[in-house]
Amino acid sequence: MTTQDQTELLDNEILLVLSANNTRYGLEVLPIIVFLRPAGLRPLTNHVLDRMEYLTDKGLVCEVAKTIGKSNRAWKITDAGRDYLDQHNL
Repeated sequence: MTTQDQTELLDNEILLVLSANNTRYGLEVLPIIVFLRPAGLRPLTNHVLDRMEYLTDKGLVCEVAKTIGKSNRAWKITDAGRDYLDQHNL
């Protein structure tokens, strides 16, 4: 499996994790990492943060605005992210 394939797999699994968490609060990076473990993924925090920035730039996830605890960033999937999952049968 190439690095590009591994990155795509990670992105897809992040979207699936966020899709399963259907709340307005989103998920912070550490819970995302924990929920990636059943898929056999053990990414580093910085790598997941990089992927979250990429997925945000693509419009597939959005960062949840927080009034308190702004340093604890959280994300949720967007409608475009759900459409992506549907288009790729994920």
